[in-house]
Amino acid sequence: MIEPDEADVLARAKRTFIAKNHDDRAWDAAFTEREAREGHSVLCLTEAERREYLDQARHELRNGAEP
Repeated sequence: MIEPDEADVLARAKRTFIAKNHDDRAWDAAFTEREAREGHSVLCLTEAERREYLDQARHELRNGAEP
């Protein structure tokens, strides 16, 4: 089995996150800080939550899903 490219894994994980997000969470602290400056209350995903998205994306890409 060929391991998927990490850039593809990250891109797929972020797309999945965006599709499931309800605008109350951010992928990383940098985005959370930008939103706070705009007056929005957004919580950052935890490392464990990000890892779940990355693991799921890696699994999907290994099993033939398009990047």
